[in-house]
Amino acid sequence: MRVATRPSQPLAFLLVSLTLLFAGTNAYATDLTGKITNAQGGEPLGKVHIAVVGTQLVAVTANDGTFRIANGPAGEQALQISAVGYRTISVPFKSAAAAPGNPNEVTEFSISLLPDNFQHTEKVVVNADIFQSPEWPAVGDTTLTSSELQQTSTVLVNDPFRSLQALPGVSASSNNDLFAQFSVMGAPYEKVGIYVDDVFVPNLLHSVPGERDAPTLSLLTGGDVADMRLLPVAYPVRYADAAGAAVVIRTREGDPSPPLIHASVGMATSELLGQGAFGPNHKATWLIGARKSYIGYLERYFANSRFSQDGFYDANMKLTYALTPSQTLSLYATGGQLGIHDPNTKVPPGQSFLVDGTSDLAVARLGWKWAASPKLLVDTRAAFVRTGSYQNYVRTTFRGLDREWSIGTNVSWNWGHGAILQTGYSLRRPHVNIAEVVNQPPLPLFVSFRFSDVRQDFYIQNSLPLWQDRIRIEGGLRWSKLNTEREQPVTEQFSVSLKAASNTTFEAGWGRYAQLPGRGGVLGAASVQGVLIGLGNLPYLSSHYIVAAEQRLGERTRLRIEAFDRQNQTRADIFTAPLPPAPFVFTLVACSVTLNRDHSRGLQVLLQRRSENRLSGWIGYTYTQARSRSYQITLPSPVPTFDFDTPYEPTEQDQPHTANVFGSYRLTPSVRLSAKALYGSGFPVTSGLPLSVTGGLPIPRIGPYERIDLRGEKSWTFQRWKLSLYTELLNVTNHDNRRLSAFFVDPVTHKTIVNTGPGLPFIPTAGLGFDF
Repeated sequence: MRVATRPSQPLAFLLVSLTLLFAGTNAYATDLTGKITNAQGGEPLGKVHIAVVGTQLVAVTANDGTFRIANGPAGEQALQISAVGYRTISVPFKSAAAAPGNPNEVTEFSISLLPDNFQHTEKVVVNADIFQSPEWPAVGDTTLTSSELQQTSTVLVNDPFRSLQALPGVSASSNNDLFAQFSVMGAPYEKVGIYVDDVFVPNLLHSVPGERDAPTLSLLTGGDVADMRLLPVAYPVRYADAAGAAVVIRTREGDPSPPLIHASVGMATSELLGQGAFGPNHKATWLIGARKSYIGYLERYFANSRFSQDGFYDANMKLTYALTPSQTLSLYATGGQLGIHDPNTKVPPGQSFLVDGTSDLAVARLGWKWAASPKLLVDTRAAFVRTGSYQNYVRTTFRGLDREWSIGTNVSWNWGHGAILQTGYSLRRPHVNIAEVVNQPPLPLFVSFRFSDVRQDFYIQNSLPLWQDRIRIEGGLRWSKLNTEREQPVTEQFSVSLKAASNTTFEAGWGRYAQLPGRGGVLGAASVQGVLIGLGNLPYLSSHYIVAAEQRLGERTRLRIEAFDRQNQTRADIFTAPLPPAPFVFTLVACSVTLNRDHSRGLQVLLQRRSENRLSGWIGYTYTQARSRSYQITLPSPVPTFDFDTPYEPTEQDQPHTANVFGSYRLTPSVRLSAKALYGSGFPVTSGLPLSVTGGLPIPRIGPYERIDLRGEKSWTFQRWKLSLYTELLNVTNHDNRRLSAFFVDPVTHKTIVNTGPGLPFIPTAGLGFDF
C-alpha cells in the first residue's frame, strides 16, 4: 500500500504565505501618476521628490513635471512632495484595489507646489507673459518673484529690499555695502517712490541722516513680501509721487491652512514667522513675524565701521477676513527700531561726532477689497506711516518725528477684451516735528518747529489693445495738490507696444512727472550783497523717454535692448526781504526761475531667463551718463545777481558702466546653487563748486566696484518638518570695494579731498531654517 507524501508543516506554511503575498499584491496594487507645477506661474517642475509615506516607494519628476510610481499600495495613503526652495506638502489619497487578473488601478494627481515664501491661493494664476506684471504692464519694468527675492537677498542681511541692487541698472549708493539705498539708471534714491500695498511710504529704511558709516536696513523681511517691482523710466501715473523711478511692493497674506511655522537662525539675523487660518469656516488668515538683526556688529568687525549696534528688531503682522465671497478686509502692520553707538569717546577738540542714534519706523494699513463684478474691482485703504529719529552729537542733539495719515481708493474696470481703466484718489495729512538743542556757553540754544499739510492726488489711466492684441496703447493723467504749494501740477504718461512678429516686440514710452516738495513756501534765506534772498519751493519736474526692442528666445528667455533719457529741472520762486532788525516781510520778485537742469540717459542690454527647471537669472549691462548744470540768476535792480553759470558736470549718480548678473540652478531635488556678480565703474564725488572756482580740477571717483557672491541651499525633509541649510560666500574675490566715508574741499586749492572706508571683505556666512 502506497501512501502519498505531503509536504512537511513548515514548508506548507511557507507556500501558503507566498501564495497569499502574490495574490495580495495583484489584488491591492495601484499605479500613481501625476504632474507637479509651480503655483507661481504654472510652470511644470522637474527634480521634485515624490515619496509614498511609510514605504520605500519614491520618484523624481521629469522636466515636464510628470512622475509615475508603479505598484503602490491601495487604501488610505499619503504622498510627500518636496523640493529645495519649495514648501513640503503631504497629499492624502485613497485608491481602490485592482481585481484579480485585471490591470492595476491608476490614481492620478495634479499638484501645485508653493515656493517657501509664496502666498497660497485657491487657484493657480497663469500669466500669458511670465516677464510682465499681471497688474499693469509697463515699459521697462522688472518684477522680482518670491523665489528670486529669496535668492538675491543675502544670507548675511536677509533684507529683500537689497535684492533691488541685483537688478540691471541698479547700484548701491556711493558703492556703499552698508547702505540699502541705491541709484536707478542715473536717478538718485531720493527721487524713487516706494509703495507698500499702494501706500506711498516716504521712508522705509532705518538710517541715521548724514552718517555714511551707519548701516541701513529696510523694514521688510523675506517672509512678508510677495513680490517687488521696479519701474525705472516712463512708469504709470498711478506711481508718480516721485520723479525718478518707482518701486512697488506687494505684501503677502497668510495661508488658509493649519498653522505653519518658519524659524531661521544665521550669523547676522534671527527670524520667526507663523501663518495659518482661523475663525468660522477658516474665513480669516493670519501671518505674524519677528526679526532680530546683528548686522551692525558684523559691519563694525568686517567693514571697520565706527559704530556698534545697540539693537535692531522689527515685527510684522497681516490679518485678512473674507466678509463675503467678493469682499475682503485686511490689516497690515509693521514696525521696528535701529540703535547705533560710537564707543570711541576721544573726540578731537572743536569737532562734533555722532555719539549715538536711533531710528523708529512703523507702517499700518487697513484695507477693504470688493470685487463688485468679475470686471470691476474696488480697493480702499486707510494708512498711517511714522518715522522717528534721534541723533546725539558731542554738542548738538536732534530729534525728528514725521507722521502721515492717508486714505485712498483705486478702481479697476475691465471694460472690454483686454482693456482696463483704472482711477484712484488719495488724501494725505503729513505732520513734521523737528527739535535741535545746541549746548554752547553761556546758555544752550533750543530750536524747534512743526508743520502740517494736506496733499491730494488723483489719477486716471487706460490700457487698450488693438489689432488682435498686436498693438497696446497705455496712457494716463495725474493731478496733485499740496495746500502750501501754489502750483497744482497735472502730469501725464503715454506708451505704445507693437508686436511686429510672434517673438518680436517694439516699445516706446514718454512721461512727464512732478515731485512735490515736502512743504511749499519760503523755507530758507541767505544774505547776498546786503539783501536777504529767499527761495520758494516748487515741484521738481522730469520728462522721461524710452524706446525698446525685445526678442523672445523661446517661451522663457528674452533679449531686450532699450535706450532711455530723463530730463529734469529744479525751479524756485525768488523772494527778497530787508535784513534784521527790520521785520521779515518777503516780496516776490521772480516766479518759476530755473536753478538747475540735469539729465540721465543711456543704453541697457538685458538677457533674462525665468525657469525653475534649468538655469534661471539675468545678465544686464547699463551705460549711463548723468550730468547737471546750474544757472546764474539775474533779478531786477536793486536785487543782486547770485549763483553761477556752469557747464554740464557729472552728478553723484554718474556711473558710466554697470553690470548685474544673477543665476540660479536646482541641481537636485534638495540642492540649489546660485551666484550673483555686480560691477560698477565708479561714482564721482562732486564738491558742488563751479569750474570758475575749482579751476577745472578733475572730479575724483570712487571705485570700481566688483563683487561676486556664491550661495548654496540644501534641504532635508522629514515626515513632519523640514530643515534647510543656507550657505553664502560674499565677495569671493575679496575685492577692496571702497565706500565714501566723508569728503571736504580744500579752501586754498579747491580740490575735493575724499575719505573712504573699506567695504565688506570676503565673508563666509551660513544659516539654518526650520519649517514645521
